[in-house]
Amino acid sequence: MSADVRNDLELFKIRTALIQAFLAEKNLDGVLLTRADNFAMATGGRRNYIWTYADAGANALFVHRDGRVFFVGDTIEKPRIMAEELDGFGCGSVDYLWFESSPAEAVSKAFPGAIASDDGSIGPNVHGDLAVLRALLTPMELEKYRELGRRAAEAMTATLLDIRAGDPENDIAARLVYEGQRRECQVPVALIAADDRIRFRHPLPSQGSLLGGNAGITRVQGYVMVVGCFLKEGLVVSLTRFKRVGKLPEGVADAYARICGVDAIAQEATRPGRTLGEVFDDLAAAYAQLGFAANEWHNHHQGGSTGYAGRTCKGKPGESFPVLDTFWPERLRLLAGLDVPFGSAFAWNPSGGGAKSEDTFLLLPDGSKEIVSRTPALPTVNLEAVLGRPVDVVKSAMAE
Repeated sequence: MSADVRNDLELFKIRTALIQAFLAEKNLDGVLLTRADNFAMATGGRRNYIWTYADAGANALFVHRDGRVFFVGDTIEKPRIMAEELDGFGCGSVDYLWFESSPAEAVSKAFPGAIASDDGSIGPNVHGDLAVLRALLTPMELEKYRELGRRAAEAMTATLLDIRAGDPENDIAARLVYEGQRRECQVPVALIAADDRIRFRHPLPSQGSLLGGNAGITRVQGYVMVVGCFLKEGLVVSLTRFKRVGKLPEGVADAYARICGVDAIAQEATRPGRTLGEVFDDLAAAYAQLGFAANEWHNHHQGGSTGYAGRTCKGKPGESFPVLDTFWPERLRLLAGLDVPFGSAFAWNPSGGGAKSEDTFLLLPDGSKEIVSRTPALPTVNLEAVLGRPVDVVKSAMAE
């Protein structure tokens, strides 16, 4: 039957049915999901973490092959998780006092058979195998992505408008996190680089030391790169923008336009029926086509599939990960009778010449694409002039 996903319970049933299909295919009796990304994937965006800078949550979810789902954790976490995260889902509970056990120990005692986990704590570690499931998005999740993209773009635009010459990088990062949080988004990545520090691909904002005063603080003089990842209900929108506040180094404006062209080619190449490796080949070739060193892509990963993770799978030479998987939707249809039109999400991020381009876009079930992180308040790059042909992709130019 066709699955029309309109509410959280329907989404939960589809996500756990996908995991049941996975267990049947792998001949497993159950899987323990402790990681925050997999907990969110399995529950349609619910939270099991306390410490926000760790992969592991504070409790776990156990999905049995027969469809039963259980909270697994201590009695500190159980009241909130059952009342606020799993309420209405009909989940059971395997719980213990905080000093008595662990999720893996509790599951091994409660359930016989072949059990896997996503952290290696019991049975085989299947986190990598679950990546395709984290990338598959129902129409409801695609709609969530549109809203998350709107909030992320608003937060980024507000941050850029506030930047002035002389601002410390850390102040810009604080503004980005504030603008995200006030829109109910976590900002797990806030990378800021001013001027010469833009050469670093993952620039944590410079800060003074606890005992060293202002030494080490970098302030914006000419231009600044602002990178943000915005997380809500397990989904992630990534985007990078620049602002010019003074004189640009020679060649940067041209490099920025050309690197946006590389990004546009990658977006165009992201089509159903292809692999991330095939898309990557087109992206890598675009560097030389647009005047960069042919091996410029060696200096940083180029992005790839996203969804219930910052990057579910990165594109690289020979990568077989599908742009839009068809295997698991078919298994879902055969085993559960659910016909779901899945889409997926992507964020490529080519960089070079003191510039970088990054947006998050959806690949919809019909093969069309939609950039969800567009920042229409900013000027746009003339991609037709860069590529010498018409192009549907829209890329933001530097803020002024």
